[in-house]
Amino acid sequence: MLNKKMYRDIKKNLSQFITIFLMVMIGIMAYSGIEAYMNGMKKTSNKFYTENNLQDLNVMGPLTKNDLDKIKKLDYVKDAEAKLSITGLTDNDKTLLINLIESNNISKFYVVDGEKFNKDKSGVWLDEFYAKENNIKVGDTILVKYQNIELHEKVLGLINVPDHLYDVRDESELFPDRKEFGFAYLSMEEFKTMDFFYSSIMVDVDNIDKRDNVKNEIEDNIDNALAIINIEDTSSYTAYQGEIDEGKTYVGVFSGLFLFIAMLSVITTMTRVVKKQRTQIGTLKALGFSNYKILFHYIGYGFWISIIASIVGLLLGYFFIGKIFIGLEMAMFEIPNGHPVMNSSSYIVALLVILVVSLITYITGRTILRENPAETLRNKIPSIKGNVLNITKHKIFKKFKFETIWNIRDIIRNKMRTITGIAGVVGCSMLIVCALGMLDSMNFFVDLQFERIYNFDYKLNIKENISEHELNILTNEYGNYTSQTLGIEIKNEGIRESNNIFVTDASNYVRFVNKKNKFINKPKDNGIFVTYKLAKNKGYKLGDKITWHIYGDKTYYTSKIIGFNKDPQNQNVTMTKKYLESLGIKYTPDSIYTNKNLKNIKEIKNIESIQDIDALKDGMNNMLSMMKTMLILIIFVAIVLGSIIIYNLGILSYTEKQYQFSTLKVLGFKDSQIKKIFIKQNNWIAIISIIIGLPLGYYLTDWLFKTAIEEHYDFGASINTITYVIAALGTFIISYLVSKFLARKIKNIDMVTSLKGNE
Repeated sequence: MLNKKMYRDIKKNLSQFITIFLMVMIGIMAYSGIEAYMNGMKKTSNKFYTENNLQDLNVMGPLTKNDLDKIKKLDYVKDAEAKLSITGLTDNDKTLLINLIESNNISKFYVVDGEKFNKDKSGVWLDEFYAKENNIKVGDTILVKYQNIELHEKVLGLINVPDHLYDVRDESELFPDRKEFGFAYLSMEEFKTMDFFYSSIMVDVDNIDKRDNVKNEIEDNIDNALAIINIEDTSSYTAYQGEIDEGKTYVGVFSGLFLFIAMLSVITTMTRVVKKQRTQIGTLKALGFSNYKILFHYIGYGFWISIIASIVGLLLGYFFIGKIFIGLEMAMFEIPNGHPVMNSSSYIVALLVILVVSLITYITGRTILRENPAETLRNKIPSIKGNVLNITKHKIFKKFKFETIWNIRDIIRNKMRTITGIAGVVGCSMLIVCALGMLDSMNFFVDLQFERIYNFDYKLNIKENISEHELNILTNEYGNYTSQTLGIEIKNEGIRESNNIFVTDASNYVRFVNKKNKFINKPKDNGIFVTYKLAKNKGYKLGDKITWHIYGDKTYYTSKIIGFNKDPQNQNVTMTKKYLESLGIKYTPDSIYTNKNLKNIKEIKNIESIQDIDALKDGMNNMLSMMKTMLILIIFVAIVLGSIIIYNLGILSYTEKQYQFSTLKVLGFKDSQIKKIFIKQNNWIAIISIIIGLPLGYYLTDWLFKTAIEEHYDFGASINTITYVIAALGTFIISYLVSKFLARKIKNIDMVTSLKGNE
């Protein structure tokens, strides 16, 4: 009997139960989907790094076979392999990072197609992403060109490599251009007639806790070691890990908000559904049903709907959000077999949602069951304190129309419904502002970096070890606006940390801005600038001194902080050429900035690569397009959830007001007048919610950028006015349309039934 009653009640109140189902489903889907994609990224990388033996250290410098043998003999060194990495060209003057190796036991290839590495084989193992972009297959022949050496090599395999997850040509590129830049591996046997140094040695330690011991031993025993870098400090590793760290924040914020908004409305709805059944509860008690049976009957309403919704949400989270998001990430990072992974937290959250819905139903039902059957057989008349409603009798309210005063009183009478409605709509408008605002902020970041700070058309990256005469030829031709980037190690309270110094002699071609994005002068010749974010992270203040040394030079220098600057994508130290030379360090530029038209020039003698500012912007916009897909999905979910919540709250509001609306009809009010009263109150709630939600959306966006974005980047919220207009209008229009739709029910109110319930 009770089961039949449950099915009949659900059918009768289908719209409310559908909204409960959808809200629980969307909340669980958002949480489990984002969690599955982030957990999938982490598990995928851990598996790839472990199975393909990612190195623990990179030793950089002009290293020899003797250096390799010494490192292999050090305590705690499990294995070491040498590598020569050089930048060359290939077909159509595209750039290749050419890696020559003798063995492949560290940072092993994952062969997507073709054969494993064989040092005795002549050929090339090619970056799978580059090959795909340029339609290159196993068995094809490509050009490998370095200086005067030209080789036509057969492609033996298409590969992913653990330390090449995210390769860019240099620090000025934010997004890999896989069509123009890739990596390739060849056997050193093909170059055995050449005399050369290794550029790096990859070290695999047998105890990660002893890695610092190994670093110290290498520093003391290997004179040619210019830098010893933890793998976690390499750009490829940090870019991928940064995505995971950002995602952890997104999981907590976006999915947390989705769940909070959904649960707030579900709890309110279930409370109203049970309270609406008080006369039926009284009838069941009068018929002799025990409190225990009645309670579990009503708990079943929320329990079964939330459990089905949770299961559907978990499935959609994994197969819809998880699959889409991780697919977008795997298109950016060269890592195989990426797939979402659902962990226990998603199931725990789903279980908690079911328990909370059931608990709220239990508490509400138990409260009603405490009353005797005679009381529960009558609708509960709200207890309103007269002095609370007397507020509308003040002089200021006498000028208001009846519908305005009626709505003010109704809001006072139903505070919780109003607060819940405002909270739900505020949350949705926050999410829309945040998602759209993140796009605005990223677009502003592109403009700040590539239009304001970078004031050049082309950047020429100079080859290493060129002569003074060759450098003069370049500067005479392309201008004497140059810079040098030095890898350094900073001593900070006994801790040694890697960073870099940007040495500028570029005049106005590279400009500086303060934290308000206003132009400032470059550093003077008596100290250094530190970026704001680096200073904040390390606790630096104006006038502080930092101690540092250049990798490969054990001489330490102490420099005074004379100012701060904002750099959106590099958190480093800046000094002028004159200040560097005043320390006794020779200035050797590695970049030239020019506005000369180099559109049709593919190669310049003694220039390693030519970077077009428009190409750099395009790379950033490519990354934005991926983010747009993610944010559009978040906006879509926020709009759907917001529409459901607004509809649900409208249904609750309408249901609770049927008695009052019937009374107004009896008093002679027309349907159009009652509709106006109903719509006006919902409009008020929407407007109040928008006023609160828009600024909160800004602060949420700003907090996300400052918390979730990895340490290399520094930018906050920069939201356009049109975004606020879109979010405000969108929220208001949805609320208004839902109110108009529900207002149509007023003409169908059964006045006899509505009024008789309170006789």
